[in-house]
Amino acid sequence: MGLTKIKHSSHSVHFLLLKRPREPYECDGCKGLGLGPCYECEHEDCSFYLHEECANATPSVFHSFSKCSLRFHSRAPQGDERFCDACGQDVLGFVYQCKHKSPHDYHPSCLKLQRTLTADDGTRLHLREKLPSKCLNCGSRKTSNGIKGWSYVSSCGQYCYHVACVKDMILKKWKMGYFLQDGIVNETDNYLALQSAIPSRELELPSGKSSSKAKKIWRKAKKAIMLIISALFGDPTTLISVLVQQLLSD
Repeated sequence: MGLTKIKHSSHSVHFLLLKRPREPYECDGCKGLGLGPCYECEHEDCSFYLHEECANATPSVFHSFSKCSLRFHSRAPQGDERFCDACGQDVLGFVYQCKHKSPHDYHPSCLKLQRTLTADDGTRLHLREKLPSKCLNCGSRKTSNGIKGWSYVSSCGQYCYHVACVKDMILKKWKMGYFLQDGIVNETDNYLALQSAIPSRELELPSGKSSSKAKKIWRKAKKAIMLIISALFGDPTTLISVLVQQLLSD
């Protein structure tokens, strides 16, 4: 957690306070969805939000997946339509871009993705620039818009998911209003929204797997997705912990 009260050039008229919002929000910096801690305008009638990563963006950064230094821009300086090379989503606001002739773009929050995610049972997911096998969600090595994108892969190599695919699961539900109904937000509604966002289909398992083995693998796959959701959107602590417990008890 960073400073609890800041001033930001994108909203200089008011102070921004670091809070845990009661409902999902759209970041006014990168225009992406947020579920976890963010900087929110101190005035209740002023709906302005910034991801922590967007609020604390520096003029330049370096990431091991990029071959050169990345410069911060309030909007992508090149091209009318651009996509984040990490998550595959549109670049609509704050972005880091390299200086190559065909530059790569990254959302500030994507550059902060944890390199390793660890579950309470010891399961580990590692952030990879390239997918070693097909994504378990889309069945492809590339995202739907043709970008290779970053992925999380388990240590055993069995569970592979595009960052883009997991992000899409939540974004689709959010746009359909699953996280906020009739202006009322509560833990049950958001829990059901997150649960329904996870595909309820069986994984493509090797022949000879028993039904009990298949269920165990599927439970671990869903747990892997929840870890990635937490890394992507900021940990909505109660929702994540409740949902993971439910998934593991199925």
